[in-house]
Amino acid sequence: MKKLILLFSIILFSMITYSQECVHVDSVYSTAKLKELGKRDIRFGIKQIVEDELSEKYCLSDQGSDIDVEVYYFGLPKTTVRVVGVEKTNTTTQIGVKLYYKGNCYQGIGESDTEIRAIMIEVQEGSIPFEKMTVSSALKKAIHDAVIKLP
Repeated sequence: MKKLILLFSIILFSMITYSQECVHVDSVYSTAKLKELGKRDIRFGIKQIVEDELSEKYCLSDQGSDIDVEVYYFGLPKTTVRVVGVEKTNTTTQIGVKLYYKGNCYQGIGESDTEIRAIMIEVQEGSIPFEKMTVSSALKKAIHDAVIKLP
């Protein structure tokens, strides 16, 4: 009886493992106007983040279906309020990502907020610098938003 249960468990496990569709990230490219953050290409690390997110839903294999990743939007809208030397600036880092899979396009948008308050000082030429954590957070949200839309 134990052997029968063990055999059934192995068969069930292999059916679950092999029935999952396999994919791989083929290319990552950017059509956004912004191509670099500081001295680093904005595509840096995106493949790993996409693979991490895809591994929750698919198996990853070089023989799997291709997924192409496009960063199509990178924005930094901000609002600033200044009153008698006191300044408060809110900046939202926005990233738009498209995943191309089996002839279909799946879009995701991610946002991450930064707030800065200043009293009687100038903030780097009137703008808030990009922070790696803010960009990374917005990017992960955009990729997650696109991946959950995949079939």
